[in-house]
Amino acid sequence: MYRFILSVAAIGLAACETLPATYDPVVFEGQIEAVKTNPSTVAKDRELSRLLMRDDLTLEQRASALFLRGQNRFEDRFNMPGAIEDFRTFTLLVPEDPRTAAITRREVFATTEIENAQRRLARLQTLSAWFDDKVLMGDLEAAALRYKSSGLTPTDQQLYLLKEAGYVCIGEGEGAPVHRFGDLPDYAADHVWCAPTDLS
Repeated sequence: MYRFILSVAAIGLAACETLPATYDPVVFEGQIEAVKTNPSTVAKDRELSRLLMRDDLTLEQRASALFLRGQNRFEDRFNMPGAIEDFRTFTLLVPEDPRTAAITRREVFATTEIENAQRRLARLQTLSAWFDDKVLMGDLEAAALRYKSSGLTPTDQQLYLLKEAGYVCIGEGEGAPVHRFGDLPDYAADHVWCAPTDLS
């Protein structure tokens, strides 16, 4: 009997040791709230991507992070294909969640946006319009490379996005100036291509 009790206790202890750890819900909610209040498109995407790499998220936590990343990508027109992928993964994880109704409508709109962007990219475009479509398609790196090699100056909004992503820095002497031709816009003053990021 004594051996039997010890065996049961050992099995129970082993089972407890193999139970997967779960991410602290208070910490998780704090991170989600921080993302929601962050104005940076790139920072939000990176933080949620780092969060989703964790292997200790509960099903509900993973679904919430996926929904938020997809929603941000959709609303910011930043990587629409990624937004669709997030929405579809969310639906597979929690098919009964009431948010799936909104996701279905967003998927249709995002698919249309992607198709329109692909048609525009197949034609001649201004660099500014091409940049926006490449960002929509989730290819910010190629968009940054094109601007740097062209010597043209991004728009104020595009320059902000490039700074967020670490392609553009502020300060003389770090890299090639962002603005090279014509009158210098105030918003581009002292902006250079970040030296550590070799886009040439």
